[in-house]
Amino acid sequence: MSARPPYRNGGRSAEAGSAGDGDLVAGVLKGDTGAFERLFVKYRQGVFAAAFRILRHEDAALDVVQETFIKAYESLGSLKEGERLFPWLRRIAVNLAIDALRRRRRAGEMSLEEDIGDGEDTAGKVAVPPDGAAGPASEAADSEFAAALWEALGELPESQRTVFMLHAVENMTYREVAQAMNCSIGTVMSRLHYARKKLQELLKPHIVGRIEGQCRYRPG
Repeated sequence: MSARPPYRNGGRSAEAGSAGDGDLVAGVLKGDTGAFERLFVKYRQGVFAAAFRILRHEDAALDVVQETFIKAYESLGSLKEGERLFPWLRRIAVNLAIDALRRRRRAGEMSLEEDIGDGEDTAGKVAVPPDGAAGPASEAADSEFAAALWEALGELPESQRTVFMLHAVENMTYREVAQAMNCSIGTVMSRLHYARKKLQELLKPHIVGRIEGQCRYRPG
């Protein structure tokens, strides 16, 4: 597993130079393969970064990049007039990455280290307690909770799941998520509210179990 994404863009935003995307999209829709290649080169780094932050695995993230652009090519005609291309691509990548992560978990391909993350407390990455309590039992509990989290995410409607992931994992603001989802900020807030509420319901037994486990732990 790679420790960090191999793609580098020299500090430029994935959306830098977005002017001209409309012409490129129009070219792709007319069958210009060169236009699609330019779009791929322009946005592959940003798509990879979005997938890697969820999967934390280089090869799996690269697979998602390929799947994202294949799906984008097949459905580019559905892109609404005035809709920004990169948020649309990122939305596709996030959903494909979540699906890929769930498949890997079900196939038993994820190591414990990948499952619990590297001490980062983000959606899908469960932090290892810093007080020395991260023994085998603690790691097993973290792994179980991570599995439950991803399964719970799979239970959400796609619109709620995407909003949650864009906000929690991609650290996008409400406004940025609204632009990516082509909806209002109010809709984003509503979907996020219901996503959190549903996740709390689904994860309640695991959350209670983690709290009880920490209460039972006595160092030394």
